[in-house]
Amino acid sequence: MQSLCRLIPSLNPFEFSIVGIMPYIVPILTAINIFFIFFWLFAKKYYFILIPVVAIFLSWNVLSVLIAGHPFSSSSKNDHKHAFRIMSYNVRLLDLYNWSGRKETRSEMLSFFKQENADVLCLQEFYSGNDSVGKNNIKDIQAQGYPYVASCVMNENKRGIWGSVVFSKFPIVTKKNHDIDVEGGNLLQEVGIKKGSDTFTVFNVHLKSNKFTSSESDLVGKKELPEWDEKTKAQTKSIYDKLENSTKNRGLEAKIVGDKIQKNKYPVIVCGDLNDIPGSYAYFKLRTNLKDLFLEKGFGLGATYNKVIPVLRIDYIFFDPRFNVLDYQKPNEEYSDHFPVIGQFELENNNKTL
Repeated sequence: MQSLCRLIPSLNPFEFSIVGIMPYIVPILTAINIFFIFFWLFAKKYYFILIPVVAIFLSWNVLSVLIAGHPFSSSSKNDHKHAFRIMSYNVRLLDLYNWSGRKETRSEMLSFFKQENADVLCLQEFYSGNDSVGKNNIKDIQAQGYPYVASCVMNENKRGIWGSVVFSKFPIVTKKNHDIDVEGGNLLQEVGIKKGSDTFTVFNVHLKSNKFTSSESDLVGKKELPEWDEKTKAQTKSIYDKLENSTKNRGLEAKIVGDKIQKNKYPVIVCGDLNDIPGSYAYFKLRTNLKDLFLEKGFGLGATYNKVIPVLRIDYIFFDPRFNVLDYQKPNEEYSDHFPVIGQFELENNNKTL
């Protein structure tokens, strides 16, 4: 079974729904195979060890992206002449509905942006009101030294706008929003940024969520085994159905987004919340020939989701090999239900303009 997992990067769950579930069971299958390696070793049945070893080897393309192994990588702001810092962060509407239960969360998040002082902010699940209704988050963040902004509005009413946004200290020279959802309601943000004589493209993406109810999320996050009653059975089936359906939708979105990324001729940085774990089709499709910031500079599992199952890495920064990565950070600030991901990069002058 585990050896079949090597097919995940090439099989779209939109067409093969079971592929969307497979990445979640890879760690379980791996643990079982490791157990059997030691079992056959102690039983002195050495030839049988080859079975789990081969299974792990054949699925290594999926396993290898789960854990990063750079415990001594730098985690500080390096002062390089051509360096710039970029942050990707699902800000959960800047706590618009007071999910955190703290009135100070929004102001603390704004202070956090000012403190980190990233050159480019890529924010998902963003909300901004206007001067008469709600909080004008665009104006307040721009006041921190971001003269350039590109909005990707997915919903708008009298209260304000919802969607994604890119703030930049460097000139934004192009802005494009691409429809990536056949049912409507989701967009891919593409922004061209000019830094000196260099031009690069930033894609800001937020793939569809699983849309679990609060009770379903509580069930998934339980540390002890729940009582297997009718309610638990019904919730388990609902969780599976939603997970299967959402991975299918993300498979279609990822195909569209991945194709857009591949067609771009400039050095690319992809920021966003994929709502999918490493080893998934969405992960491989968006990454393709790009590098994963966490795998290049991080250590351990790199969890970016701090609710339900706090070991999930679903927020990413992928980057073109033409960039030199200098630093990776994941501040464990709990302003949102996601942690921010920050990278510092350097791009040598490529003398390209849009």
